[in-house]
Amino acid sequence: MDNHEFQKLVLEQFSQLNSRLDNLEAGQTRLETGYTELEAGQARLEEGQARLETRQDKLEGGMKRLQKDVTEIKRDLKGVWSDIMRLDKRLTAQEKEISSLRG
Repeated sequence: MDNHEFQKLVLEQFSQLNSRLDNLEAGQTRLETGYTELEAGQARLEEGQARLETRQDKLEGGMKRLQKDVTEIKRDLKGVWSDIMRLDKRLTAQEKEISSLRG
C-alpha cells in the first residue's frame, strides 16, 4: 500500500466516523427535544392534577355541608312528625270526648 492509498483509506475512515458522529448528534438532539417535551408534558400533568385536587377539595367541602344540611333536615322532620303525632293524639282524644258527650 502506497502513501496515496493509505491517505485515501484514512480519509474514507474519517468520512465514515464523521457520518456516524453526525448521526449521533442528530439522535442526541432528538432525545433532548423529546426530553424537553416530556418535561413540559409532566408540568402540564402536575398543573392538571393540582386543579383536580382543588376541585376535589371543594367537592368534599360541599359534600360535608350537604350532609350537615341533610342531618338538620332529618332532625327538623323528626320534630315536625312528633308535633303531628301529638296533634293527632289530641284530636283523637277530643273526638272521643265529643262522641261520648253526644252519646
